[in-house]
Amino acid sequence: IRRVNENEITTRIPEVKIRENGKITYVHTKEPILVSNGNIVTYTIRVYNEGEVDGYAKQIKDDIPEGLEFLPENDTNKEYRWIMLDEEGKETTDVTKAKYITTDYLSKEQETTSGGNLIKAFSQSEMESPDYKEVKAAFKVVAPSTHPGIITNTAEISDDSNEEGNPVIDIDSTPNNNNEKE
Repeated sequence: IRRVNENEITTRIPEVKIRENGKITYVHTKEPILVSNGNIVTYTIRVYNEGEVDGYAKQIKDDIPEGLEFLPENDTNKEYRWIMLDEEGKETTDVTKAKYITTDYLSKEQETTSGGNLIKAFSQSEMESPDYKEVKAAFKVVAPSTHPGIITNTAEISDDSNEEGNPVIDIDSTPNNNNEKE
């Protein structure tokens, strides 16, 4: 979460740690942010490239958790080109049927300048931390009184490509598999 209504949240920006063995971890507080029904919560999804090949996050998929409602008319959501999908993965315009949102905002096809969306491969000898790009998504809090209290939002790369825009094999994760450990 990077914003609740008009209040910026700066405590959740990940700090990159690279261990001597080369393993990369991202450290930030996991302390929940207090929100109320009706609040507008804006998430920043940061896509890092820990790999050896420059690439694009051709499509990003964000699950819409119980307690949040996607806002298709929100300026942030329009800017980042989010599309709502139903439970079967079909596009919908009905927010009550939306289970996921996807965007191609960081794809090669959506670049406004050549290489503008390209996420550079990580070179520990040349870089202090992996390169990244970000997208944002805004939701309204609509948690029912029976909600357990913690809302967890997860996102993943659902399609990726190399510098030329061609498909690649990701060696440390599988796109579009909803594996929280990736």
